[in-house]
Amino acid sequence: MSYLKKGHIFNFLSVLALAVGPLLSKFGLLQISPGYAALINAATIVAASFLYSLTGKNKVSLILEKNVILLALFNSLGVIFLFLSIELLSPVEIGFLGRFYTVFAVLLAVLLLKERLSRVEVIFSCSAVAGVFLFVEPGGDYTENLLGSSFALLYTFFFALTNIYIKKTMSADKNSNSLLFTNNIFSMGIISVYVVAGGEGAGGAFSLEGAGFIILSSLLGGFLGTLLLYEALKYLRFSIANVTRAFSPLLLAIISYPFFPIEITLKNTAGAILIVGSILFLAWGDKKKS
Repeated sequence: MSYLKKGHIFNFLSVLALAVGPLLSKFGLLQISPGYAALINAATIVAASFLYSLTGKNKVSLILEKNVILLALFNSLGVIFLFLSIELLSPVEIGFLGRFYTVFAVLLAVLLLKERLSRVEVIFSCSAVAGVFLFVEPGGDYTENLLGSSFALLYTFFFALTNIYIKKTMSADKNSNSLLFTNNIFSMGIISVYVVAGGEGAGGAFSLEGAGFIILSSLLGGFLGTLLLYEALKYLRFSIANVTRAFSPLLLAIISYPFFPIEITLKNTAGAILIVGSILFLAWGDKKKS
């Protein structure tokens, strides 16, 4: 198997694992607060990483480096905003708005990884921004949709920033499981501060059934999906790894729509097409460039 093909296989499997995550998280957030959900997410990934290391593969160790601590801070903010957005929006909306991640990934790759941005990439980035404004359909719950959409864009930004630092940190002497383990150990501490400061430690909603949905979502998306992404980034350029991921909203929409349907209008349909189309052209253009 070729070096590049191996990377694409890891990336595709990551997308499959991540596609189900928002739907399970939405079920969990009907019974549990976003702060608790974020904390359970990080704790689940830590436990899964440690148990995985006991199989004899990818032994875990703490990586005490400045970039890893920054990575954990950005990851914590991303996870918190993710669950805040899932609480306010449907999984279908989260799936499409979450693809704005690619725009942030391209822009951050220019700023931090010194990759070049072409005129065409600027045009498609602006097109994706226009798609977001169209996708947030005015209506009776427009304020809630706008707030949820803002949280969704913030989580995509911080996850893109997290993965930039993963790319900067990955090397032959660091295994993926140790990086995932260390990231979430620090994230647990940061999210705990948020839970206590936000008053959720005393009054936040909690149920065992809700926690179960979050744990399952975290195992599929946060652990398995992320571990596969880390492996893919060993073989692919950071921006190319987004090619397959551009299709994930369609898969998530098919799975989620029967449970959490949204009103389909001309404006939000046009916005969804603009978002996904722009992301596809961004990813395809980067693939050609490579």
